Amino acid sequence: MIELLHDMTWVLPLRTPELTQLANAFTWLGYGTFLLFAVPIGFWGWNKHTFFRLLLLIGISAWLNALFKDIFQDPRPPLELRLDDRVGDSYGLPSGHAQLAVVLWLWLAYEVRRLWCWVACALICLGVCLSRLYLAAHDIEDVLVGALLGGVTLVIAARVKDLAWWREAHVGWHVLSILVIGGGSLALWPALEAPDYVPLFVGLLIGAALGWRVEGRLLDFGAAPQVWRRVLAALLGALGFILLQKVLKVVEAQLGLPAEYWQGLRGLLMGLFVTLAMPWLLVKARLLVARRTPAVAAGEVVGA
Repeated sequence: MIELLHDMTWVLPLRTPELTQLANAFTWLGYGTFLLFAVPIGFWGWNKHTFFRLLLLIGISAWLNALFKDIFQDPRPPLELRLDDRVGDSYGLPSGHAQLAVVLWLWLAYEVRRLWCWVACALICLGVCLSRLYLAAHDIEDVLVGALLGGVTLVIAARVKDLAWWREAHVGWHVLSILVIGGGSLALWPALEAPDYVPLFVGLLIGAALGWRVEGRLLDFGAAPQVWRRVLAALLGALGFILLQKVLKVVEAQLGLPAEYWQGLRGLLMGLFVTLAMPWLLVKARLLVARRTPAVAAGEVVGA
């Protein structure tokens, strides 16, 4: 039984050019390139509350996955079996793709609560998990533990979601919690150093929390009722996000900060861009609808 969980030679006879293309398509849905674009696009063009919660869940899940990987230090399947060369020298247990697929797609289905969405999201989640086995980027144990960890995260998130004390707490407490937990984990990381995406997501969570609170007080935007406005808001937001990445590369070269500090700063700026800067620009372009006027918002801030 133990051997079955780790031996991936059984996948070799199943491989065909067509299935390899399909597996690569599904596995792309679990990489940061997709996640860091899909969630902001949903935030601007669909439902900001749903996708803000997804942004937090993905950030927390990515941090947990990196932590458990370096605790277990379980190797991936042999190089000669793998068809995915993007994993580098990272460990295999638990599978980040499986964990984040469960968190992203099943939480989205939980929020929408429609049968069609449950079916579609479950199939995508299954496809991502199977793609990691097909490509031999993970063994069965990696995928099962990753999916289980994602499921536990969802159960906890569903219980925390409706707790008034958490929703109504001052943003300072949220930021302080992220700093203490994220910063403490970086200082006590089980390996020599954490992967660079850990400080990135710590900064992203802080920036998103701050931007969310400020945006709610100044704009409190909502998606426009017209579909074309939503689509255009999502497209312009995506283009803005691409431009931001290019600008950040230039800034990185100029500042020359140590990698972990730069990634934290980069994440902070990305979080503020997604939840505050881009919504403000899209409201100005009349592609998003602001529920607050600047005068009312200013009066509330002064009177607070």
